[in-house]
Amino acid sequence: MDAIILCAGKGTRLMPLTENKPKPMIPIGGKPILEHIINKIEHFVDNIYLIVRYKKEVIIDYLNDHPKIKFIEQGKLDGTGYALLAGKDHIDDDFLVINGDIIFEDNLESILPYKNALALVEVKNPENFGVVVLDRENNIIELQEKPKNPKSNLINGGIYKFEKEIFNILENLEPSERGEIELTDAIVELIKKKREIKGIKLKGYWSDIGRPWDILEGNKHILKGIKSKILGDVGENVVINGNVIIEEGAIIKHNTVIEGPAIIKSGSIVGPLAYIRPNTVLMENTLVGNSSEIKSSIIMKNTKVPHLSYVGDSIIGENCNIACNTITANLRFDDKPVKVNIKGKVVESVRKLGIIMGDNVKTGVQVSFMPGVKIGGNCWIGANLLIDRDVESNSFIYKREEKIIKKLNKGDK
Repeated sequence: MDAIILCAGKGTRLMPLTENKPKPMIPIGGKPILEHIINKIEHFVDNIYLIVRYKKEVIIDYLNDHPKIKFIEQGKLDGTGYALLAGKDHIDDDFLVINGDIIFEDNLESILPYKNALALVEVKNPENFGVVVLDRENNIIELQEKPKNPKSNLINGGIYKFEKEIFNILENLEPSERGEIELTDAIVELIKKKREIKGIKLKGYWSDIGRPWDILEGNKHILKGIKSKILGDVGENVVINGNVIIEEGAIIKHNTVIEGPAIIKSGSIVGPLAYIRPNTVLMENTLVGNSSEIKSSIIMKNTKVPHLSYVGDSIIGENCNIACNTITANLRFDDKPVKVNIKGKVVESVRKLGIIMGDNVKTGVQVSFMPGVKIGGNCWIGANLLIDRDVESNSFIYKREEKIIKKLNKGDK
């Protein structure tokens, strides 16, 4: 059996994190979302076809040496149906389809025996998702797209098992109102043709990584399952509590405190006197220096937080430099959920959320960020600023203050 993973989308709701990488390549728990998916299925499939388009070179460069992976470009047309059709000529039998932006715990054994099946997730807010309705034999009889009055609390989990017939259905579908061929419309056609489509409830954790705080929540879940492995160079008087992975090539300088679960990747330097709090991942070649504190955050490759700074509940992109006394606020005074701008709409997120920062950002000294602020890539944030709203990519923000310079007379001394 083969598998197709859909990896071509832009992930616009995760901007600026997806400015330079596709959503499946965002790191969670120390490795890309896509790698977590591949690790789940590579032992029972023959070939894994990755449907790529947006920033495809990032995926190809990372996975080019994997023996089971082949890359297929989607082309110019949008839509999950068009994406799946790109793999038509490579599939000979029943096959697995997985969205490239989900984190899940289930081993998928229960979905594999069926010709056509859809993985389901039970949620408390089904009105925000694609709802699935089952009959008494767990056959899918109806799909509802974000209904006001959902008929069940089971939603589409983004994992499918199909017969090859699905390609013929997709080729004969009319585009949706969005002008796209939708995979869900093909499932509706299967229902109309009286094909049996089993609804299989997933076991364990599942998350659709659609918003920045989903990344942090997924990161927290994966870190729960790690076991301590200290391979790096650990200096004197370093305190390590809980499960912590320190990869070979990482350096932990003296008097640093690390509270797990946490992962510190190869090439990173931490300390002296740094404080790494739970649910933190420092990706390769990061620096967290003297008296800096990182809490429940993901710091991406080659980023530096050298001294006297605090980063909490935040995601910091690659190749950033966070100057002395940079502070990220992560909690509102009224204790209500932090509000975040997602595609032009202000939405409530979670109780604690710091900043979402793109790649190649530099801050000056004494910069403070308010909760939920997004900083686009390639920005310079000048010294002594309070950033209380989103900053577009390629911006330089600074302020000018009049300085008074007087010459001292001898009598003034």
